[in-house]
Amino acid sequence: MAKFDVKKYWWVVVIVVAALGMAVKLIVDQWLPAYQTFGDIIPLVLIGAVFCWAYAINRELNWWSIIPGLGIFSLLAAGLSDFIVGSSPKNDWVNVLVFGAGAVIIGVVLKRADAKSVLIVVAMFIFLVGILMAPFAPVIKGALIAVDILACGFFAWRLRKTPVKINP
Repeated sequence: MAKFDVKKYWWVVVIVVAALGMAVKLIVDQWLPAYQTFGDIIPLVLIGAVFCWAYAINRELNWWSIIPGLGIFSLLAAGLSDFIVGSSPKNDWVNVLVFGAGAVIIGVVLKRADAKSVLIVVAMFIFLVGILMAPFAPVIKGALIAVDILACGFFAWRLRKTPVKINP
């Protein structure tokens, strides 16, 4: 009998864990409706964790898997911020900014310059939306938008300036 190589068949583990997470959600929804929030969170945590695991076992080949992994955790953090600040539509800008911070974290973790540049632009637009949604005075919004664009430009320039390392 052939031995199962986790590094070679990492995608099978991702599928099994995702199916397990969805099964947990269905079981909780059907038999434990009082714990529906946990039933919604558990599959996301499992899927995010398994994508981060896939990244950890082979960072060169599975470089992209950190994006959905940390993206899901950013989504969960935004949901937690919604729980903390309240679910009023007036507070939605906080959730958007938290999600933008998650995009920045993903950009910091990524090693590929092309992926980093995409995440810089994504974070800039997410922060722009969050700033525009914020209940700040127009002058403060304008200043924050200028800082956001300048910071994005600086990091894009810095990324272009650094030499690209190619592994042999």
